[in-house]
Amino acid sequence: MRTLSFALIVQVLGIVTLMPQGPSAPQPYEERDAYQIYSLLLPQEESYGFAKGTLIIQEETASNAAVVGACLSPEVVKQFKDAISDYERSRTKTWLLKRHFQIEKPYEIVNKETLALFRGHGLDSWDDYYIRYPQSGGYVFLSAVGFNKKKTQAIVYTGSICGGLCGRSQFHLLEKVHGQWKEVSGVTCVTVS
Repeated sequence: MRTLSFALIVQVLGIVTLMPQGPSAPQPYEERDAYQIYSLLLPQEESYGFAKGTLIIQEETASNAAVVGACLSPEVVKQFKDAISDYERSRTKTWLLKRHFQIEKPYEIVNKETLALFRGHGLDSWDDYYIRYPQSGGYVFLSAVGFNKKKTQAIVYTGSICGGLCGRSQFHLLEKVHGQWKEVSGVTCVTVS
């Protein structure tokens, strides 16, 4: 009887360990080309321009923005098809941004839970935010970057939030020309509040 009980326990434990354990923990985002792109785009963000002190960057990649066809012409969707497909795949997972940005301003990477303490509680919460992060100009969020197979085209979603009704976000299209990433036209809308 003991042998049977032991064998049953081992089987049950084996089944439990094979069962899904919930969403996987976020992994560090180590894509070198992505940080080159981020470093190119960050100076365009509203919070970057407003920051007189340390720029605040959300640690977790933004994953809620699906590529909106209305923001891209059909020609651009066709041209960037592989990069858009990779972006859609990568946005299903949350990645953790690392200190690989090459920008002039000092910056701090802050997790989403800390930033959430200041959202959704009225304008007073932003007073608290600016007490904790003075002269930061708000904070920036970035998606993972979608690349085509050759890593010569990319799409990324970026934005900044600087208060209850203060922020902007948009997609960016990029191409690698002579080893350097350059933003290209093709995005036709920007979200502003």
